[in-house]
Amino acid sequence: MKNPRHEAKVVAADAGQPASGRKDGLPRDAPKRAGIRSVLIRAGIAAAIFFLFMYYLNGDSPTTAFSYALIMGLLMIPLGMLLDRVAHRMAMRRWEKQTGRR
Repeated sequence: MKNPRHEAKVVAADAGQPASGRKDGLPRDAPKRAGIRSVLIRAGIAAAIFFLFMYYLNGDSPTTAFSYALIMGLLMIPLGMLLDRVAHRMAMRRWEKQTGRR
């Protein structure tokens, strides 16, 4: 009797790929990690909203509002990475409890 899971692992190992089928080595149904692209998009959106707030509601000049928005956008990148990492760890713990796998 053939075992399709074992055969898939052997084929993946021969091809130089992880046995799970995902590049990060996690099973296919595990929560996916957020990438840098999503963090950059969120930081850009937050910086744009902050610029509009500083310019229209606070009454700052465009250069001042842009400089503050740029600083805020740059600070949002590491903060976004940290928050994504924490959210992924929580999702992995929840997934491990539900499936009983690691």
